[in-house]
Amino acid sequence: MRRSLCVSGVIVSLSVLATAEARADDAGTTSLAATDFTLTLASVDGAGHATTLTADQLTTYFSLARCACPTNVLATLTLAATAAASLGTHLVDAQLVVGADCDNSAATGCTSVGATLTLSASKTSTGASVATSAIFSAAGRASCAATSTSSTRLWAIARLDGTRLATEPSVALTLGDAGPKAPTAVKAQSADSGLLVSWTATGDATTLRGHQVLCSPGPTPAATASYDTCGTAAPLGDAGAGPFATLDPQFVCSGLVGVGTNSVRVHGLENGRVYQLAVVAVGVDGTPSAASTLAEGTPAPTVGFDDLYKAGGGTATGGCAVGGATSPNTAVIGAALALALLWRRRRHSLRRNALRRDKLRRGVTSLLVLVVVTTVIERRARADFDDGPSPLTVSDDARALASPRSWNLELRFGPYRPDVDSEFTNRGQSARPFEQLFSSSQRLMMQLEIDRQLLHRAGTWSVGLGVGYYRASAAALTANLTTPSGDETALRLVPLSAALVYRADQLRLRYGSPVVPYAKLGLDCTLWHTSDTSQASTAGRTFGWHAAAGFSLDLASLDPEAARAMDRESGVNQTALFFEVARYSLDGFGSGSVLHVGDTTWFGGLMLEF
Repeated sequence: MRRSLCVSGVIVSLSVLATAEARADDAGTTSLAATDFTLTLASVDGAGHATTLTADQLTTYFSLARCACPTNVLATLTLAATAAASLGTHLVDAQLVVGADCDNSAATGCTSVGATLTLSASKTSTGASVATSAIFSAAGRASCAATSTSSTRLWAIARLDGTRLATEPSVALTLGDAGPKAPTAVKAQSADSGLLVSWTATGDATTLRGHQVLCSPGPTPAATASYDTCGTAAPLGDAGAGPFATLDPQFVCSGLVGVGTNSVRVHGLENGRVYQLAVVAVGVDGTPSAASTLAEGTPAPTVGFDDLYKAGGGTATGGCAVGGATSPNTAVIGAALALALLWRRRRHSLRRNALRRDKLRRGVTSLLVLVVVTTVIERRARADFDDGPSPLTVSDDARALASPRSWNLELRFGPYRPDVDSEFTNRGQSARPFEQLFSSSQRLMMQLEIDRQLLHRAGTWSVGLGVGYYRASAAALTANLTTPSGDETALRLVPLSAALVYRADQLRLRYGSPVVPYAKLGLDCTLWHTSDTSQASTAGRTFGWHAAAGFSLDLASLDPEAARAMDRESGVNQTALFFEVARYSLDGFGSGSVLHVGDTTWFGGLMLEF
């Protein structure tokens, strides 16, 4: 009996001792400090996506605008993995407070702003939603009208098993910063049923999302505000902002204009009515600036190129009149078919009442026949040329190494000014609509031309197809025909051409001359399109012809070995610069009811033969 009691006592003693040792070991390995935690704040968008705010963003996020437009932020407390591994069965709880020195347990003025956060070995991160209004209130901001800026901190007062840690994690906050600055130098130009509003930005993409325009009276319907409105009109404006002192979303009359663009055309306003306007900057966090100083504008009808042309007595009629921009793909395809018909048109004329599908079928058939015929002629010419005695001084080895040449490709650039006003000059009229709107200066014409070589007799004979692009634009005029308005008017040309091309390249092949003269003669169809931001656009086409003479400079003379290497690797026989003088007579072959769009000018560029 005594022996049994002794054994039981030993077992109990050992059990108590083991438990005590386990608790001692457990307590001795758990020690946490502020460095074991990470405390972050994140903004939350309408879809619930959280974006962590950086230290720099926390200096501007809690601005006066955010005070007036409160929202929620997500506070997240995370325990480091190494600290969690030693936590064992211990628990950590933390309380979010705002104050200057809440790390000190004796500090006063630390106010709780959120729920209690709990962490454990199996739960190393947790978060809670905190109202920005609660942070402002905890920092002693009784009113958003305060203009001073102050610094404070958000603390997570952490406790281990109820015992407060010696050091606590926190993040620094700046409260009451002015936030986005209102843009300056706001101006409004009259436009037809709208206004062109411009401004000077006071921030960049690091601080701003963009800008929005406010109009009073407000448009119907109003645009959607891209800044936080708090669900009600927020008191964010300044005393000089008139009707926009509250940034009421009913006054928003533009979409968000991205950073880098400092003007926008406002639509949907009433002609003859005076409007007050202001612009707000929208910060990266969605808060708006105060409204800018006011500008005034009155929408009114404007006069564009088409208006001036018709008022001056212009007789051109468009092939179609459409609202908005014309599809360039549709126009180019239609013009290409028209050129195909001109290029390989049958001798008997098409009946005027032929169906459109018959015209398309005949045009495509003609184009296919042309391709077959030119291919046969080119092959026959090559056979004759290769079978006969060669007049070239190029060695047989060099000729054998050179790749076949069948095509020429030209990238062309030159100044251009369509002679629209010649229609009025020829009739002795004083109207000059093109010069009045676009000035007499020339603008860039860009062209691309590809030539198919057909015959190599006393040079190279080819047929070519070309396409180009030209655009002249300017501000439309107000009713006095002198003052620029907020509308834009433009004339766009897409010239299409088919030409016979002769190149005297026997000078290069026979005598080694790097300079090769050439000449071109062809038919043209130029698609034109007039547009105005305030009214329907007009499109049409003008037929005509062109002739050009110029010369090319073979760049192989600069480095023959590199030219031969390029030929071997890419099949490009020749790379050359060219210059030509050209006459474009685009007046419908003398018709009095087309838009004159020709010019006498020059072109230069790069030519590749392959």
